[in-house]
Amino acid sequence: MIVGLDHLVVLVRDLERAARDYERLGFAVTPGGEHADGLTSNALIPFHDGSYLEIVAFLNIDDPTDNVWGWRQFVETGGLVDHCLASDDLAADAGRLREAGFEVEGPADGGRRSPDGDEIRWRSASVAQAGRILPFLIEDLTLRAHRVPDGQAADHPNGAASVSALEITASDPKEAARSYAAMAGNPAARKNGETTVHLGRRRVIFSSPADGGARRRLDAVGPGPCAVRLVAGSGGKGELDPALAHGARIQLG
Repeated sequence: MIVGLDHLVVLVRDLERAARDYERLGFAVTPGGEHADGLTSNALIPFHDGSYLEIVAFLNIDDPTDNVWGWRQFVETGGLVDHCLASDDLAADAGRLREAGFEVEGPADGGRRSPDGDEIRWRSASVAQAGRILPFLIEDLTLRAHRVPDGQAADHPNGAASVSALEITASDPKEAARSYAAMAGNPAARKNGETTVHLGRRRVIFSSPADGGARRRLDAVGPGPCAVRLVAGSGGKGELDPALAHGARIQLG
């Protein structure tokens, strides 16, 4: 069963620089590690609701080899490139989606080694789709607390505490929402001019490009996540500097 949002992926060119810049934005950044495919490494920004931002960079920016998620196409634009939903029975969810007509790749084993040398393992599956409208799925094989830090690691000076909404841009938002709803097992709804699918207390909002930048991104890399809204218990509110966020649109509020 799909149990909700697991994390959002922000692709950057330089992981160390991005970690420093996100700290300047008021986030506490936790070192992650190198992925088992030997292509990427990451750092994490966890929240108290259990979700997190994963900052990812290719180890060799000039190597054309891509990872299973196809993130190499986003290297030049960076920013939000993907997101992930958690499953408590990935084999069953993959089977359900195949029966519903989705093309599913996996489940396949994955993992990374933490800076302390701990082996972190999971199983994941992707759903074939042009662009990144549909998320990939993950099921932990080791304790989730080993993969996602909590406690003080989720205390951020800017007050960010949880993800409230993810915005996805698409040429046909209604069709994108229909496909997403069928995958997530929750109906799409229309309210206050927004087409949404709920993932527990969080909303996934589907929209047409609202500005020239969003239109250029849609034309360049296809439909997919374009902005995230975070609940901030204290500190500043408003949209964070996209330059320091390395192309990600992040709203505190």
